[in-house]
Order: sequence, then structure tokens, then C-alpha cells
Amino acid sequence: MEFQRPLMIILALLGPLYWWMRQIWFRNDEKRLRRFVRPVLWKRVGITPPAQHKLSTVLYSIAIIFLALSAAGPVWGISPAYIPRGGENVVIALDVSRSMWCDDEAPSRLGRAAIEIRRLIRSMPDTRFSLVLFSGHARLAVPITMDNDFILDRIPSGPGDEIALPQGTALSNLVDVMATALPDMDLEGQVGIIFSDGGFHDYTLDDAIDEAKDRRMALITVGTGGDTPVTVPGDNGPLIWQGDTVKTVLEEEWLQNLAEETGGFYTRISEAGDLSGPVRELLGRSSAQVDAEIAGAAGARRYQYFLGAALLLILAAAAMERRES
Repeated sequence: MEFQRPLMIILALLGPLYWWMRQIWFRNDEKRLRRFVRPVLWKRVGITPPAQHKLSTVLYSIAIIFLALSAAGPVWGISPAYIPRGGENVVIALDVSRSMWCDDEAPSRLGRAAIEIRRLIRSMPDTRFSLVLFSGHARLAVPITMDNDFILDRIPSGPGDEIALPQGTALSNLVDVMATALPDMDLEGQVGIIFSDGGFHDYTLDDAIDEAKDRRMALITVGTGGDTPVTVPGDNGPLIWQGDTVKTVLEEEWLQNLAEETGGFYTRISEAGDLSGPVRELLGRSSAQVDAEIAGAAGARRYQYFLGAALLLILAAAAMERRES
């Protein structure tokens, strides 16, 4: 049990103080009566000694203590929170680096990711989506929208699509751009999904995780590619770097860490299946967590129990004193 206003507990000292004052009042009344008439003559002259009201005094004292505890705002247990839930928002980040042109996924890594993204958007028509493209840098391609046709038309699906992003695969500002694409509203459920073959080379994983946590954005990462090294295609044949043919494999470690540390999950695209179910579950979990934080559902205010007990004790004490007088 905790108290919202713990300083009010000091008022509980008024209970013992009241009991002590009542004892003093009784002794003073008896002293004044003794001065007027000797106790041995009280019965002869029909004088009744003042009633001590011991039990009622104790009840009044306990009631004062309960009133102080009620004023302190006792809190314990769980209070259900009923808050209208906001919309559901998903920002999708698609890796468009040159390694995504590899054909170890059909028709290519990029093409396979585009197929899964289109399938997910079509299966969640009531959800707002946003699209971020990233390579050596990230940019917002489509702001948050419920116009599914608009976002579907802007998903690149092959090397021929004009993307105009620097080459390489970097996390540097990816999560920041994703977070900016989401509405800054407390009651909104929000999830980010990253389609990539990994291989981030800018070593900013910790910063990306911190940014996602600050925005309460759970991340789902979908690994695109396989375990067998494949040649990265260039403009005219294989991509050559410093005289060597560049090859790539799916690098999962960073993708796994990014998802697990932000409350999401990692899956390979070949094993993902229908992503709409897990995405809806994460969206519900995200908005439910915010509901609980806003509603203060960690504890229920219970002042009424102490207040009710105090009132009952006061009524009982008053009835006893009236009967004794």
C-alpha cells in the first residue's frame, strides 16, 4: 500500500491527542466536583459522577486515525482503465541498397520484400501506413496515410526503379526518420517494420534502439536473403570493388538485436508467413501499454474504505454516549 499524500498521515496523531484530552477533561470535571461535594456524600445528595465514556473515546480516536489515512490517499491493487484507443500506425522501412538486387530470393531480395509489403498493406485496410526507403541514408517516401493505393504505387520492386539514395546500408538516421513518420499522439498504437538483408556498416545499433524505445515503437525486422554468398549485381555484370567481386549473405545479428531490444521480433522473409496477425498483436500491446500509463492503472485509490470505517465508528461512538448520558 502507498499513499498519494503521505504527509497527511501526520494528522493521525490527533487520534491519541483526542483520547488524552478527553481523559484530562474527565479528571478536571471530577476534581471540580470533589471540591464542591465530598465523594462520600455524592449518593446522599443525588450527585452522579461524570461518565468516562472510555469505549466511545477509543472509537472516536480510531475514527480520527482512519480519517487521516483516508486524507493521505491510500493506493493499492489494480484499477481498470477504460480509455478510447487511438488509431493504428505502421511505418515500413525498405532497404533499397544494391545488395537487395541479389536474386537469392525470387524475383530478387527487393522484389520479394515488395511482394510481402503489398500483401501486408492489403490485409490491414483499417491501418495507417507510412513508407521509408533507406540505403546509405534514409528518406520518407510516403507520409502516414490510409490511402493504400497511393502507398502501393510507390513501393520500389526492382533495380530499375528510381530511388536516388546513396549506396550502402546504414542505420544512422533510419529509426529517427521512421519515428518522425508516426503521429506524436499518446493513444496511438505504433509499430515499425524493417525489411533488410542486414550488413549495417555504420555501427549505430545502440542509438537506433534507444530512439525506438523513446518513441515506444516496437520493431519487427524481416531478414531478406540467404546463408549462401551471392554476387552483388552492378550496372554491367557483377559489382567489382578494388578488383574483387563483391558478394553478400543475409546478416541477421543486427536485425535480431534491433527487434528483440525494442519489444518486437525477427523473422526471415521465407518464414514470415502472414505478418498481419503478429503486427496487430504488437499494435494492441503498444496502445494497451500507453493506456495503462496514462490511466495510472498501477494502483487503485482506496480512501473510501478508511472514510467509511471512520464514519461508522463516529456513529457508533455517538450512539454509545447518548445511551450512557
